[in-house]
Amino acid sequence: MEEKSLEFFEKYDITVTGTARTRGAFCIDTERGPKLLLPYSGSEARAVFEQGMLSCLTERGFFVDGYVANKEGAYVTKDEYEEPFLMKDWYYGEECNVRKPEQALAAVRHLAALHNALTGMSETVLLPVAENGENIPGNGGDGSEDTSVSGQLQTLPGAVQKSLPELFEKRNRELRRVRAFLREKKRKAYFETVYINTFPEFYEKAEAALAGAKECGCTETLEAALAEGRACHGTYTHHNLLVLHDGSFATVNFDKACLGVQIADFYLFFRKLMEKTGWDRGLAERLMEAYTSVRKVEKAEWQVFYLLLSYPEKFWKITNSYHNGKKSWIPQKTTEKLLAVKEQEKEKEALLADVAGWC
Repeated sequence: MEEKSLEFFEKYDITVTGTARTRGAFCIDTERGPKLLLPYSGSEARAVFEQGMLSCLTERGFFVDGYVANKEGAYVTKDEYEEPFLMKDWYYGEECNVRKPEQALAAVRHLAALHNALTGMSETVLLPVAENGENIPGNGGDGSEDTSVSGQLQTLPGAVQKSLPELFEKRNRELRRVRAFLREKKRKAYFETVYINTFPEFYEKAEAALAGAKECGCTETLEAALAEGRACHGTYTHHNLLVLHDGSFATVNFDKACLGVQIADFYLFFRKLMEKTGWDRGLAERLMEAYTSVRKVEKAEWQVFYLLLSYPEKFWKITNSYHNGKKSWIPQKTTEKLLAVKEQEKEKEALLADVAGWC
């Protein structure tokens, strides 16, 4: 580590015994176990919000990457160049291998247990943030304080999950913008030609998902989840699940954690695994059974799961990547992803029919 980093560590009540660079961060050996130091772009209030969940999970026996406070009691620490950093507990382990069915099923059961523990988070995550005093509406003394869960956290970026109508409408607007752009473009690359020819099929499904979200009452499902203080990991994938030497899991990277409908976490893990396995219907049923063997899921929440799964998210992701990337050169990988999504659509539709029955 550079000399400045050694001075930096004096801001923490730890003894550093070794350091090593890793992807975008530093692994640190200390007398209190391994830590990870990484650049941080969020606010102190956001870190406090996340740590409220992490502390609760630690108390309930889960291995998570809890944040390390500096000597001043803050989680965000700036170096001599005023660059903010976050230090957190870390673990030595391998990423979960979802290509091994039994490990994937264990990961789903672990997620369900995590969700059971992440219930009743209102006081856990709200009170520390309120005490911190950042980003809480009504602090200006104007009498406008909103005491609801969503109100208390509405100005803390990403703290409350978007409703499905809001999420789908935003994505559909982006789809329409890209379609309009390509319609006006005279000379199209191969990807753009395939995209514009494929667009009607996927956009129809995107609009159907939006209509379903408006009709099924999923906004009320979100409000109920907020009232119950239910929290989500936000990015529960195999990348954020470490298998330790004894076979147990450590769940890391809660930087997208939020209050909301927890089945969204299961959907993300489920969809990514289905894409890797060609929408294997047998495995899909086993995953759903594994999740519900640990956590009870109400019908309204399954409706949210079905709508999320019915939305052509992979197509939207490709659209988003194209929209925000350079139009002068489109990676071959992007075209391959689009063709793969198109080829797998029949398998996905067959699985959706099964999911509609299971839900």
